[in-house]
Amino acid sequence: MAVVRVLVAIDPQMYGEVLTFHFRQQRPRSEVVLASPQTLRAEVERARPHLIVANEVPPKLKEMCFWVELRTEDGLVATISADGYSTTIDDVSLQELLAVVDKTEEQLAHDEA
Repeated sequence: MAVVRVLVAIDPQMYGEVLTFHFRQQRPRSEVVLASPQTLRAEVERARPHLIVANEVPPKLKEMCFWVELRTEDGLVATISADGYSTTIDDVSLQELLAVVDKTEEQLAHDEA
């Protein structure tokens, strides 16, 4: 089974901490790294994530892996791009974000086969 590397870089910091904790609890096989939006690029180079969850993912990083942009201005709105699939979810749930981790794992397992 593939080990998914997830990088979380969300402000406010508490949102990032909660999301990181939830991913670690619900998907213990995944490697989840918490970063700040300011250190996102450096952490991408270090951690080489398969999935980035951030307030804003720079265009160059969008080409490298699956990603979720999470906006917090008017509720939680997620724009998700995974394996050619792209959608926007208003009032996104933790379960929906876990589904992105699962999709990433499925794709990694498929690529390794």
